[in-house]
Amino acid sequence: MHQLARFVFCVMEAYRILPIALVLSALSFIISYLLTPLTARLSYATGALDRPDGVRKIHLTDTPRLGGLAFFFAAFISVSLLALHEGINIALGEGGFISALLSGGAILCASGVLDDTFGLAPLGKLLLQSAAALVALVFLPLPESVSFFGLVRVPLIGTLGYIFMLIRMILTVNAVNFSDGLDGLASGLSLVALLSLFVFGLANGRTLGACVSLILATAVLGFLPYNRYRARLYMGDVGSQFLGLSIAIIALSTTRDGSFTLETSLFLFIPMLDTFLSVVRRLLHGRSPFSADKGHLHHLLLARGRSHPAAVRTLVSISALVALLTLALCLP
Repeated sequence: MHQLARFVFCVMEAYRILPIALVLSALSFIISYLLTPLTARLSYATGALDRPDGVRKIHLTDTPRLGGLAFFFAAFISVSLLALHEGINIALGEGGFISALLSGGAILCASGVLDDTFGLAPLGKLLLQSAAALVALVFLPLPESVSFFGLVRVPLIGTLGYIFMLIRMILTVNAVNFSDGLDGLASGLSLVALLSLFVFGLANGRTLGACVSLILATAVLGFLPYNRYRARLYMGDVGSQFLGLSIAIIALSTTRDGSFTLETSLFLFIPMLDTFLSVVRRLLHGRSPFSADKGHLHHLLLARGRSHPAAVRTLVSISALVALLTLALCLP
């Protein structure tokens, strides 16, 4: 009986909010698609270009890298309109995650522009990521526990909730950032995660979080035609960091019963795995975990003879398969 009531509630809530969310998702796509060429011009004007080095970077010409600005503004406008339409106090209650996403995202957007234009030291980037995460935490309800497929539940007492969420957000930001190594790769992997969170949120009755995830997904879709092989521009740190933080925050907003479901991390399976392997590899070689190298999963596929598009398809397909299996196991 409880499951039936929950199902009816989910359907009614989705029916109420989904129509306006679909309209705003279309708006998000259009804004992103139209703004992306303008970010390329801005990149050339400011010198925010990714220059080939003949070693680690595989592209052949100077490429604009402020493309993430387009889908940041598309998402910012559309999500703000959704909150306005719903009459949500975004600083309180369920809408707090929207303030977390917009405020923390704005900080990472600004720091990403600085890094893409002038270059920031790894420690400087980490400090700015931490600042964005701390600002986001002000608006977020902290999870009371962490669970994994309902099999293990670990309580988060006192400051443990803050520490967990801080680490979670910084890890996800860098996971998406590290995956931005091939044309369309970070975009494709982020789309898998965002669409999975959309389904996950709807199934758990967290329709607002699900709709925000859909709006972000369509913003990325508006950018993707310019980012596919051979890419005319990159999302840069401004885009990858914003997506990473957004995915971490939406994952919290789509969970239930005060527990953070750790299985949502599997929606970003390839970026999370690649980040773990990269950090371990670099530490074992006595280097900074933020140092660049050619040991990422996409580099290994290229070294084994995979073409650039085939490597992207392989990694996105694996991540999508893991996400589908995760949804099949964890949906109520």
